[in-house]
Amino acid sequence: MENLQKSLNDYLFYELDVEGDESLISETWPFNLRLIGEAPGLTVFEFDDDEPYFALAGKSLDFMTKAGMTFEDLVLQHHGASWIADRDPVDLAMSILCEPSVPSALERRRALEALGADALSGRPAEILEGLFLRRERQYLGLFGLPGESDAFVVGLSPTPINVSFPNASVWRRLAWGVGMWLQA
Repeated sequence: MENLQKSLNDYLFYELDVEGDESLISETWPFNLRLIGEAPGLTVFEFDDDEPYFALAGKSLDFMTKAGMTFEDLVLQHHGASWIADRDPVDLAMSILCEPSVPSALERRRALEALGADALSGRPAEILEGLFLRRERQYLGLFGLPGESDAFVVGLSPTPINVSFPNASVWRRLAWGVGMWLQA
């Protein structure tokens, strides 16, 4: 575990542009990494900088703000992200030329808008993240409603999945919602 903490601190030293002598990097510097849990293929630590963070060791090293999430929430996010990735997602910003199996960006946006309007009873929803899952030929979206901090995952079940964590990125929120759906 000590080598893992040193590897993470080495990674964080460069990623967070820490000032100091790199020869001082150790298991406890520049950050005191506290193990908070392990899941298959994932070891998670927490540390504080200007705000609380997760440090993750899995297929690669990574870090992200906690954004109000617990270890269990992070595991849900991790499972949801893996599920999404396995379905070959195409987001609304992506253009896929000469690929007839992928609708145009305009068609994808219209389909997601209709999906959101239907699932959220016509309330004026904004697409926060919209995906076309190539493998299933299915749409998946994270929608926000004006004035509300919660968001909703639409496209997996008849009932929208409520997602909190307004300080997390839309991608993390979508992945967490998918993880909740998988757990149910």
